[in-house]
Amino acid sequence: MIKSLRNWVLAIVGFGLLLPVAASAHVSVTPATVGVGERETFSVSVPNEKEIDVTGIKLDIPSGLEGVTPTVKPGWTISVDKTGTGEDAIVKSITWSGGVIPAGQRDDFTFRALVPEKVTDLQWNAYQTYADGTTVAWNQKPTENESESEANGPYSVTKVTEYLNADADNQAKNDDNILPVVASVFAIVLAAAALLHSYKKK
Repeated sequence: MIKSLRNWVLAIVGFGLLLPVAASAHVSVTPATVGVGERETFSVSVPNEKEIDVTGIKLDIPSGLEGVTPTVKPGWTISVDKTGTGEDAIVKSITWSGGVIPAGQRDDFTFRALVPEKVTDLQWNAYQTYADGTTVAWNQKPTENESESEANGPYSVTKVTEYLNADADNQAKNDDNILPVVASVFAIVLAAAALLHSYKKK
């Protein structure tokens, strides 16, 4: 009975450990949260879930982002689809091609951009191309019961919030307020220890 119960517990734990792995096997863009009007470096995580090489990744750029600039990626050719020129240019998508992500491996692709100065959600549609010419489109609305097929899966979302900096400032203030309290408690402990030591001598 005990052995059977132990086997069930191990099976449940093992299943639980597998869940994060399955959930993280999507093409995703981070960070998940940014502050309004901030200049941010975004990272596109691309795992290879098939037995053939990944040879390309295309990312649609959500409207509202400005100054989109991809980072140099050795071994990959970067193509930027945009309208307009100079400071008025609007980037529609970035495509990385010509490189290889072998089966069972992953890679990151980064770019810099200025976040909109308003609260919004940035929807990242991505398209992952394999050596045999097939493409997996990560352009489906995420749900609690995420499901994916050979052809598509859920897109990732970055939330733009005006409270991000405020939260960081409040945390810093809280840390500053805690330090004097900790110092006071430490001083009281030392004083009590000194009194106790003095009392024992008598």
